[in-house]
Amino acid sequence: MEITDNRTLTDFHSHILPGIDDGAKDAEMSEKMLLAEKEQGVGRIVLTPHFYLQDNSVEQFLEKRARSAEKLAPLTEKHGIEVKYGAEVLYTGSLADKELDKLCIGDTRYIMIELPYRQLTDRFISEFRSFAGSLFPDLIPILAHAERYLNFTSARSIYEIMESDILVQLNSGDFRAFSGSSRFMYDLLRKDLAHLLGTDCHNITSRPPNLAAAQKAISKKMSADCFDRLMRNAEKVFAGELL
Repeated sequence: MEITDNRTLTDFHSHILPGIDDGAKDAEMSEKMLLAEKEQGVGRIVLTPHFYLQDNSVEQFLEKRARSAEKLAPLTEKHGIEVKYGAEVLYTGSLADKELDKLCIGDTRYIMIELPYRQLTDRFISEFRSFAGSLFPDLIPILAHAERYLNFTSARSIYEIMESDILVQLNSGDFRAFSGSSRFMYDLLRKDLAHLLGTDCHNITSRPPNLAAAQKAISKKMSADCFDRLMRNAEKVFAGELL
């Protein structure tokens, strides 16, 4: 689906880097994903491969990401897509002792944090909010795909997580019709509690780039300006500006 809007769009969550996580398996798939993004009007992509502290040190991850980036760089240049390298960092209490600034998105102070997929207890929420508060203002955390945690925990617990100094990213694919999480997502948009939009694409089949579908859904249910606001936010964060 092609977007005809003149604005260059930003995909703020992707797994397009080849051979580093459960996303693109090789450069060939990466290129197909880039082409799908480009067809939808996407000209900026934040590359956020998974970072699991239990599997890699920060330095080991950065070395792997650099090798993968070498394979992707010629393709992004070929197709005229601007990228910034970051990570989707799975939260664990041990993160507080790590050099998280190295996992920020490009040269910005923004860092994407993923929550564990389990019931979020009051103790966990308190711990996480303390962690997020300890980062700010040196680093600015972004909560990855807030709606996905509804499969494991309550909406109330997610709202309590968001009371910390944190930005919220939503996945474009979860705006699809009959999605169990779409009501929650639209509620966040109405309350101005969601700030960024990403595809969280992993391939071109089961989890493809689909920003165009989200634009259509949000513009119909909310307004075209609502989608445009998410894109303006992305432009600012991509540039390292404060929202």
